Amino acid sequence: MFDMPALVGSVHHVSFRVDNLEEALSFYQDVLGCRRIPRPDAISVPGAWLQAGDTQVHIIETPADDSTGTPPTRINPVACHVAFRTSNLDGAEAALRERGFRVERGPSEVAQIFVRDPSGNLIELSPY
Repeated sequence: MFDMPALVGSVHHVSFRVDNLEEALSFYQDVLGCRRIPRPDAISVPGAWLQAGDTQVHIIETPADDSTGTPPTRINPVACHVAFRTSNLDGAEAALRERGFRVERGPSEVAQIFVRDPSGNLIELSPY
């Protein structure tokens, strides 16, 4: 077997379909602490770009359907999700609960929590 060069490097961005842009911005900026960055005017659908560490988060306001995807009906760690690193998992959990979000812990051996954004997209927070 020969060594193949990697086809990918780090993650540039993740994107989420959202029901309401303003609610999503409030969650990703005010709750998670993402920073809004410029988005090209030529994009024809409502949305916003944010920065989370080295990765961008693109939120797109569009209806949920078979072509845009639908979030899982409940917090389910094996469903498609994105994980953000946090340096204070217990503090993040307390802050989310204080703001009224339902938070679930992962398996006991794994330091992780799961929460859903206002549109139901699954978000993991972990110190790893």
